[in-house]
Amino acid sequence: MRGRYGRLWRRGVSLLAAAAGVCALIAGCGQTEEAEETMSEVIPVQVQQPEAGSLTLKNEFVGTVSPQESVYVIPMVSAEVLSTNVSVGDEVKAGDVLCQLDDEAARLQLASAQVQYESAEAGVNSAQVGYEMAQAQYDSTEAQLDAQMGGQKNLQMYQLQMNVDTLENAVDDINEQKAALAEQKEAAEKQMDGMEAQMEAYRNAEKEYQLYLQIVTMLEAGTSAQQEEAKTMLQAATGESSFSSTDDATKAAKGQLDIAKVRLEQYEPIASAYSQASAGVGTIESSEAQLDSSLETTKKQLEQAEAVMNITGEQVYQDTQKVIDANKKSAALGVDSAAAGVNSAKAGVEGAQVAVESAEYQLDMYTLKAPIDGVIEAVNLNEHDFATPSAPAYVISNKDTMTVTFYVSEGIRNTLTTGQKAGVDRNGKLYDAVITEIGSMIDQNTGLFAVKASVSGADESLLTGCSVKITVDTYSQDNALLIPYDAVYYDDSQSYVYVAVGDTVERRDIETGIFDEQTITVLSGLTAEDRLITSWSANLREGAQISVQQTQDTAADAE
Repeated sequence: MRGRYGRLWRRGVSLLAAAAGVCALIAGCGQTEEAEETMSEVIPVQVQQPEAGSLTLKNEFVGTVSPQESVYVIPMVSAEVLSTNVSVGDEVKAGDVLCQLDDEAARLQLASAQVQYESAEAGVNSAQVGYEMAQAQYDSTEAQLDAQMGGQKNLQMYQLQMNVDTLENAVDDINEQKAALAEQKEAAEKQMDGMEAQMEAYRNAEKEYQLYLQIVTMLEAGTSAQQEEAKTMLQAATGESSFSSTDDATKAAKGQLDIAKVRLEQYEPIASAYSQASAGVGTIESSEAQLDSSLETTKKQLEQAEAVMNITGEQVYQDTQKVIDANKKSAALGVDSAAAGVNSAKAGVEGAQVAVESAEYQLDMYTLKAPIDGVIEAVNLNEHDFATPSAPAYVISNKDTMTVTFYVSEGIRNTLTTGQKAGVDRNGKLYDAVITEIGSMIDQNTGLFAVKASVSGADESLLTGCSVKITVDTYSQDNALLIPYDAVYYDDSQSYVYVAVGDTVERRDIETGIFDEQTITVLSGLTAEDRLITSWSANLREGAQISVQQTQDTAADAE
């Protein structure tokens, strides 16, 4: 509050100074000279340097406490209350019985549904017996009809079918072998691809070895011209500028040859493995060709066997087979009819089961149970009352975590974030809270945005519906200069301060940001090296002579 009262005091003194100036003009020249002499005196001031930092404002709001989880237990049926088990303030667990309603009619309905279910099950058993008898009769008729055809056709068709099955299996086996070879070929080719870089290094090493071998041979057994050519080749290969003699060149070339030989020997296992993989791919491709040939031959044999079987089946006992098939179809109709009876009976059982479950569900409605863990906050039913679905019987709240709901403007809403900490004050008792929900729609009653905060460590002091004071950080400004609020003056809408430059006062127009009762932020117009005048004087103005009495510390002054 020091900033506000200080500013009001300065304004009052300014008015008095202005009045004194008017009086001086009226009084005459002698008095004016006396005032000018007074104003020319050296003004004692206190100064401090602005401090770079951040300022965060705290805002207080009035919020309403409510449980984070609260449910209304509403009867689903209308009935008389036979007994009640809880009162206001009782703690209950999910599933605890709250009250019992008169369920005699529901029990009778359940008993009737169970009788119908048992009757439906008996109908299924009877239908199942009829189906089994129809199936046995069909099997007997089918056996008699098949006996009329004799065993010769069946045996012949069986043998033909066996031949077809054997050839089909052979085709499947060949296809499986081809698939296995394809996998092996793919693996070998991947192996070759993986060694390609090393094979390239092997080829380069082999070229290098052959080059140095050629150079050594030319140096040792070649003509003078060949030796000179060999030196040139050696210089190009090694990057050496020149060799003093043929012996030096031969020695260097042999050294390089030995190195190239070692390098080549390092890559020889890779070359051998690459060669083996390549040979393996060739072997696999040869095997694939053989399998393709075998597959083609086997498919032709299979086509011939199927043709023979079809011709045999079409030409043997055609008329007799038609009669037998008609008789079998007639016998099968009896089985289908019996199966339909079983299915119908089972559908009846399923319908009866649904009726039983519905009756059990209806019966369960006559026992009101707690849906959550919590505390009974309202009881609207007493023994012998008539419960109806039109009104809640109980209100249960889970008070392990309480929620504070408060309302803020759009500007403050935009400064808040979920997870942000807040403080809650209930009659001087403080609680920690965390913002859990920030409304995105304006409340029609308040014209503000609803914000919810979850209170940790809630106790019996936080009653449902009570009002609390909640404090949250809102506006914040970073990387700004902090100065005392009292040090800022205003000329219409332009804010300014006085700074000490040597022994003289200089006015600085500044751009201010947010402020609290003691501190205000400066966005531009002032630097951390400036000496800010923090004391007030009626004679303080641009160009006035000053004497610095004390240098204040920003942080200490703010405290």
